Amino acid sequence: MVCLKPKRIVIIGLDAPIAYRVYEYSRKGFLPNLSKLMKEGVHAVNFLTSYPTVTPQNWTSIITGANIGTHGVTGFGIHLPGEDLTNLRSAFDSSLCRAEFLWNVVEEAGGSSIVVNWPCSWPPTFKQGWQIGGYGLSMNEWRRGGILYEADLCDGQLFTTLDLPYSTKIVFRKASGWENLPSCTDALEAEVEPVYSVCVRAGKRGVELAKVKGPSPWYFLVLDYGEGFTELAVSWKKDYEKALCRLREGEWSPVIIKEFETVDGKVKGAFRCKLVELSRDASRVRLFVTPICNLSFPTYPEDLVEEIVKVNPLAFPSHIVYDGLGWGWFDEKTFLELVEMEHKWFSDVLTYLMKTRDWKLVAVHMHAPDWFYHYAVQPEIIDPSNPKYVGDKKARKLVNLEIEFYKAIDKAIGRILEAAGPEALIVVVSDHGVKPRIYEVNVAQVLAEAGLLVLKDDGSIDYSKSKAIPGWEGPWIYVNLKEKFSHGIVSLEEYEEVREAIINALLGYIDPKTGLRPFLFALRKEDARILGLYGPRIGDVVYALRPEYGSHHGQLPTTEVGIGSLKGLLIMKGPGVKKGYTLKRTVHAVDIAPTICYLVGLRAPKNAEGAVIYQALEGFPDEEVEEEKVFKIQRKFFKKEYEDTESFKVKS
Repeated sequence: MVCLKPKRIVIIGLDAPIAYRVYEYSRKGFLPNLSKLMKEGVHAVNFLTSYPTVTPQNWTSIITGANIGTHGVTGFGIHLPGEDLTNLRSAFDSSLCRAEFLWNVVEEAGGSSIVVNWPCSWPPTFKQGWQIGGYGLSMNEWRRGGILYEADLCDGQLFTTLDLPYSTKIVFRKASGWENLPSCTDALEAEVEPVYSVCVRAGKRGVELAKVKGPSPWYFLVLDYGEGFTELAVSWKKDYEKALCRLREGEWSPVIIKEFETVDGKVKGAFRCKLVELSRDASRVRLFVTPICNLSFPTYPEDLVEEIVKVNPLAFPSHIVYDGLGWGWFDEKTFLELVEMEHKWFSDVLTYLMKTRDWKLVAVHMHAPDWFYHYAVQPEIIDPSNPKYVGDKKARKLVNLEIEFYKAIDKAIGRILEAAGPEALIVVVSDHGVKPRIYEVNVAQVLAEAGLLVLKDDGSIDYSKSKAIPGWEGPWIYVNLKEKFSHGIVSLEEYEEVREAIINALLGYIDPKTGLRPFLFALRKEDARILGLYGPRIGDVVYALRPEYGSHHGQLPTTEVGIGSLKGLLIMKGPGVKKGYTLKRTVHAVDIAPTICYLVGLRAPKNAEGAVIYQALEGFPDEEVEEEKVFKIQRKFFKKEYEDTESFKVKS
């Protein structure tokens, strides 16, 4: 039985890594800190997170030990009983979670917690501890619904002479009226109205919601000292000496802290600039400005932010980092520099708090892998079996970028592990994996073809004429009952008939383009309890798609297709945990919290439904399971011809 008890707990959450690829890169030596954890601990190859494999549901299941039907965090939006389907609450409001969090168990036992960027955890549910974030997926970011995210204060932006998506255009003219201009051969200027947006991807709506209103305009000055244009100055006034920064191609500015005019008055923000490109004739210019980071963002206690911004003020909402690479805003070198900045903030702040506070639990979530695969390097373009494959040469280059990306995360993890010390229980865990996109199916269209749903001319759903309505927040369909919704048209007497029609429509649908049936199953709500889905926040029919269909994740946690896998990543190391052990038994997301509590001698959270992972612990017999290749579909990607390429050689 377990003898030693860890003195502390460190949970490091990585969002959407492809587990077998991380394990493989660790074995090959690319990720030394994760490799060390695997050698000194246990890693699971059949870690199945909750269905649907989506962020809010699973991070809540991991930290509470409760199924989705119990904790009630059903998706990015939550439909509450008694409200219309057009009204969804943001899942990032912790008061909507109906299960007890692990940090509340720690507090009951007299311990304190450090919680950083854990989704759906704001406002804090404890008094004894410190919390930063939890109201979005990265720092200085809110998920209120309506648009993808809201940066606080402002999203990043690109100023450029080129035609690139979502960028701000620069048009140069002869410079005039500048003070303190240095001696030069030529000087050009541009006066630009910056786009202060909370979400660049949201277009006009992101600008409408912006808190920042000024200063405006910004001035750009490019200088030719005799060999073409080699310097760019960024200023809020036509004064070279008062420029925010003066850069040459490839250079970053230091951190710039300035006051911005906002709807709430003047607020200090921190940012950096990089001159990504400057051609000698100034025809090609790309200046990237990071998100403007609010220096007074919400923390608990409220004054904690004053300490944090002194440690590292660049707590930026990082979605734009991954968008920017996909849009061609900057090169791969700049992208990796931004990833390094993002994760340096995490390690700087966590190591500071771990060294200056008396803590029992650290829980941190890093969302970067999810955005990497959604927006920067989609799995389908590096999957040789996918129609969107970019070819061996480019794919090898992108795989190398993937490795370098994970190295930045591994570096941050190493600093956190060092601060934790040898007596801590370390748990590195993910909420789901990622798969390539192959085929799509429009559930609303399937229901419309079956006569169960009516679409308006603009493609939106006509709620007043539809019997069945897909849930935006999860893989289920609501019967549009009169008794439940103001837009309802189905009587209780018709309920079972409509529900049966929904099931028949899904299971009977054949994709005319592929000849495949996209829907693996369609269950009555009461039968979906076997999936952990039940209760008043779930739809009336629950379904699942084949692995080939749908987005990069959301399907069953057993999904494996192409180079992708939705199985989760799980590595545990510390007192009481076996060393160098590969765990082959099935592990569920709800097992994490009970196992942690068992190891450190705490009671499990009140609503926990998972089990202790005994086979991972010292003193318990190893598993007796038939040997089989794990991740067998993806293993072929690592066959010998790939291992011999530059992408798989460890760099010094």
